[in-house]
Amino acid sequence: MMGMTGAAQASECPLKWQHAYETGVRDGGADGARQRDYDPTRHNRHFHALVKTRPSRGDCYNEGYNIGYENAIADVQNRGRHSHSGAPEVGSNERAYYDDGCHEGAGDAKMGMSMAYERHSNMYDTRFEPYFKQGYEACWRHYR
Repeated sequence: MMGMTGAAQASECPLKWQHAYETGVRDGGADGARQRDYDPTRHNRHFHALVKTRPSRGDCYNEGYNIGYENAIADVQNRGRHSHSGAPEVGSNERAYYDDGCHEGAGDAKMGMSMAYERHSNMYDTRFEPYFKQGYEACWRHYR
């Protein structure tokens, strides 16, 4: 449904109405990421004006909203499946280093980088290296 070059393109929407589609993707994505109820009418300035003036432009907005919402909800559900079993206790220094490692590991994985927690050696000292490494590797694997 979406083209892979440049901005997302709706299959049923003419090029002149791509802005309505892209606005719908953005609004739906924001609602889904916040786990709000599915409701494109929440965005009055976009939805209502488009539907009243040009129903097909409003349809493009709805199509975009639907795609953005569904993708964001799927992302939220995927993140929710990531388990931190075996991680140090929340609130401890060890967990803080684990979480730092997790953040860096997820970032490296999303950028397509190899799993190498050592590249972030300036973020931990040797006492907490095992926890940083554990978090880094767990989250790197999750996002690869």
